Amino acid sequence: MLIEIFCIDMPFRGRLDGNPVVPALVDDGEEVTCPVCGGTMYPRSAPGKSRHFYHVSDDAGRRCSNGGESETHERAVARVEVALHQQFGENARIETEVDVDVAEVPTPVTERRADVLATFDDWNPYFGEGLAVEVQHNHEDKDVYQVTHDYLAAGYSVVWIRAATVLLDTFNYDTIGTEFEQDDSSGYAQRTSKESRFTNCQALLYDGEHAWERVPPYAHPRGQDDLITYDICTAQGCELRRLHDPDGSYTYTASDELGPDFPLKALKNAIVREYDREPFWKWAGSQYQSAQVEKLLATRPEIERCRGPKGFHEWGQRETLWTNHSDQPLIELRECMYCPVRLVTNHRGRSGHSTFCLYGREPDLDWDDVYFQASPPECDHYLYDEDAIEDYCPKCGATMETPKTTLRDHTSWIPP
Repeated sequence: MLIEIFCIDMPFRGRLDGNPVVPALVDDGEEVTCPVCGGTMYPRSAPGKSRHFYHVSDDAGRRCSNGGESETHERAVARVEVALHQQFGENARIETEVDVDVAEVPTPVTERRADVLATFDDWNPYFGEGLAVEVQHNHEDKDVYQVTHDYLAAGYSVVWIRAATVLLDTFNYDTIGTEFEQDDSSGYAQRTSKESRFTNCQALLYDGEHAWERVPPYAHPRGQDDLITYDICTAQGCELRRLHDPDGSYTYTASDELGPDFPLKALKNAIVREYDREPFWKWAGSQYQSAQVEKLLATRPEIERCRGPKGFHEWGQRETLWTNHSDQPLIELRECMYCPVRLVTNHRGRSGHSTFCLYGREPDLDWDDVYFQASPPECDHYLYDEDAIEDYCPKCGATMETPKTTLRDHTSWIPP
């Protein structure tokens, strides 16, 4: 005797001769196979309900998760599956609710679950590795921007389509294909779309890769052991972290739970600003909009290991070594409050091109000022011709090579 199995929801997906089918395409009494449990199903219609499949078995205790989605979403997914099979069946593997591996993509997850996925036997010149179809009904909470980026970065194309559109009588694969033909549509193909478009990270958008910087593992105010080794993207709009695994691979996360656990104000004495007229918190906000503590720790050259309570230097007493014509102190000597290390800061020159030099002891103040200003890798000398000739570059200390070449003083163009 055949005993009906009651599923959590009505199944709308089945297999007939190995091909996906929906209940509307199967006659009463015709046997189909459940794609989830492999059991036998039959189609049926009932008053007030959509035509659907039901399970039968000799084991009344068996249960199946086929139909676990809402009825609307399940019906739409089933119709998309049939449409993709009719279009690509001979050259692709069609699956539903399948995980796509994005472990090699810099993203906080390792997998993305596609509602329907066509994986091609060979690389498709237009779609790439495959085509993912996301049916939007009960999954509006999916981050469309990030998910689209991850599919494209993993080599797949993706299209977002409303369940109501799929359930129209006129729906077929052409409805999906149209989404890739219009500029304002929701289909993104490997040939025509770049994953860098779908990111809030300014570095990824403009440079094609994240701006990774190492967060110092010793920066921890509670005196605990060194933190795990990880990097953070310091670009605006990005909070992605990259953890270093023992095998040399990376794990990506957007969580800050593994980082230093202290407030922004704890960095106030550790960072030397060129101008300190505005409050520290306001200045920090102008540098980074998010993850300020981690990004400042990762990018500031004056952050180094120290035996002090926070694990890094905090600068106290300072001495002015050089001022400009407006008596602004541009070259200064600072002492660490907890160890013998000294810091010489040189803010002379172009904005954003300051020099930071750390010394294990107090430097000899009789040294030539040019020594404190030296930073050859950043200098291009501002070469030009004029009557006043400098015999050395005031930033890097380079001397003139020929009498016909002059070096511009970096402060000569600053208005009084």
